[in-house]
Amino acid sequence: MKALIAYFTRTGRTKKTAKAIASALTNHEVSFFPVELTGKYVEKIKKLDKFENKDFSAIESELSTLDAANNDLIMIGMPTYGNFPPKVFDEILVRMKNLKGKKVIVFNTARFTGGKSLDYMKEKAESAGAEVIDQARFAKFLWIGEKDAIKFGKKVNESLS
Repeated sequence: MKALIAYFTRTGRTKKTAKAIASALTNHEVSFFPVELTGKYVEKIKKLDKFENKDFSAIESELSTLDAANNDLIMIGMPTYGNFPPKVFDEILVRMKNLKGKKVIVFNTARFTGGKSLDYMKEKAESAGAEVIDQARFAKFLWIGEKDAIKFGKKVNESLS
């Protein structure tokens, strides 16, 4: 089986979570669609601000190639900002070709909350025609719980075997 993990990260927490989940997907050939903010703090904030204002020109070429067709499973991971995922989540859903009817899992990272963000992600993915089969929230104040992400990945791996 082939799995695509699309994620957005500003600080690296969501990337670590995505990589930990992927490490447990031993029955899947995993590929990634990373949207990572790089540079110094101020540069990251400026890029995030552009995304939040729906300016995705910095990742336009990557978004234009986003296609779910050759994948059996799509996972989308986002951080939580004020109980919502960043706007890049919506853009990924809009731009991903052949998403309709695909099995999708949404996950998020959060310091405290994140439940409303997961509900939003699930609803939006289903509105795009995806079949959301699971969701997970990884909430830790300082560090990301990689053990929980690996455990979740193993659960997904076994359920789709």
